[in-house]
Order: sequence, then C-alpha cells, then structure tokens
Amino acid sequence: MKIVVLGATGPTGLQLVQEALERGHEVTALVRNPEKLGQIDDLKLTVEKVDIFKEDDLSSHFSGCDVVMSCLGTGPSLFGMRTITFYLDSIKPITGAMRKCGNTRLVTMTSVDTIPQNRGPWIFEWIIRPVFLSSVLQSMSVMEDYLQKQCSDLDYTVVKPPGLTDEPSSGKEVKAGEGQYVEGTIRRIPRRDVAKFMLDCIPQTQSVRKLMSIGLPV
Repeated sequence: MKIVVLGATGPTGLQLVQEALERGHEVTALVRNPEKLGQIDDLKLTVEKVDIFKEDDLSSHFSGCDVVMSCLGTGPSLFGMRTITFYLDSIKPITGAMRKCGNTRLVTMTSVDTIPQNRGPWIFEWIIRPVFLSSVLQSMSVMEDYLQKQCSDLDYTVVKPPGLTDEPSSGKEVKAGEGQYVEGTIRRIPRRDVAKFMLDCIPQTQSVRKLMSIGLPV
C-alpha cells in the first residue's frame, strides 16, 4: 500500500514507519523536521516537510495514497492549567485535505479513558490523570467527538491504547473492543504492538467509523 504517516518522528510514529516499511509498504512521512528520520535508509520511504496545520500543505501529498495514518501528539499540561486544542486543530486540516484529494481511509490514535471511567488504579485516577493528563485526554475526546459527528463520510478508525512503552513487541495478540477500555488487559503496551495493530486495521471493515480501545491480555 501507499501510506501517508503524520507524527512520524514521534516515538510511536517512528515504530509505525518502521513496521510499515518492514511489511513492504510505500511510506510518505509528513514531518516538521525531516532530519529526525535521517537514520532510516529505505527506498520505500519518502520524507516531506509540511505544516501539519495547513490543509493545502497536506493535500499536496495525500493524492494517490491508500490510507492516512496519524500518531500526532502533544505534551501534557500540569494540573490542566493550559487548555489544549492540539488534537482538534490538527484533525480538521487532515480531514479537509483528505476530502479535497478524495481519500477516505484514516487510522489515527488517541488513548483509552479519554472519558473518565474511575475504574483504573488509584494512582492513575487520583494523581496521573488530574495532574498530568486531564487536558490531553480532554483534547483527544474532542477530536473523537468531531470524527464521530462531522466525518461520517470518511472511513476512520481511532485506535485507543493504554500507557505506551518503548519495549520490543510483546509478540502477543492485541485485544480490542469498542469503548473506553478493554476488560482483561494490562495498563501498558509497547509502541510496536500499537503500530502493528494500526496497520492491521487498515483493511478491516469492522473497525471503520469506530473507536477501538486496545490492550494486551493479562
């Protein structure tokens, strides 16, 4: 396939690019700093510098691709002191550029528990979420809501992993389900497993226009 990847220089995006190339796909990475992908030497990889918030910048590279994939993310706001609008601000030009080019398949990433469930470990619910993650998760939730309400013409899949690690792939089958969390899974997952799942989602019609939480079995 011809795959466009946004957020390719981030830790999860880098795993997605590497996994896609290993599977033989043609990858176009749209990034702000091309030098960060200089370590990958593969003829199937094209790296282009873009402004991810400009629809015209994106649309010039979307034409002819089979799927747009995004691992875009932003850092937390301590105690939610700063309102984060990054996820909505970035998804709007992405979907606008897709429509302009006639693309329909989108696979993007947010997180489990974008809507509080109050059923995780106490340290997550009472310390990590309110201190570090509340603004980021809220911004992700707004993006999810936008896709569900404004993008019924697109074949999107939102992949929602738990805490991400830099460990090698677990080699286990990833469990998935609609909703905010997958019962019977642990709270952490290697980024490589997320990348594999995102690529596996592309041809699956059962994941279209759905928010898919994922996790590794206990």
